[in-house]
Amino acid sequence: MIRPKLLLCAEGAVVDKMTNNVSAFNILEQLNFRSLPVIIPRMVILNVLEREKDDPVVWKGKLRIELSGTVLLDQPLEHNFGDLARSRNLLTLGGLPITQPGVLETSLLEGEAKIITYKIDITMPPKVEVSQSLP
Repeated sequence: MIRPKLLLCAEGAVVDKMTNNVSAFNILEQLNFRSLPVIIPRMVILNVLEREKDDPVVWKGKLRIELSGTVLLDQPLEHNFGDLARSRNLLTLGGLPITQPGVLETSLLEGEAKIITYKIDITMPPKVEVSQSLP
């Protein structure tokens, strides 16, 4: 059975050529904006899947990004394990529109079943009303 091991979103990630290890930086847990709509200029999605020896070599699923129930991205995603037990995928998105506060969910799906989800809170500071008094 294919198992998700990791899913996270960050501003960036790099793969070390010597060790083949991944480093993610500026991991996105919460985004605070003064006003909306905005565009997230860059977001890297790192996901890792593991398989048993009798599982298929190629996993075909889907990557979905939703903001408070509204689908922003829904695209096929494929992991080719080759002869390995673990497969890693880095996907860089540019220009992700954020139109409202809420929860930004990035999920891997098999069919329509979410197998792993990463959530980012999108917040705005409360509006402060300013009143003026005339002397």
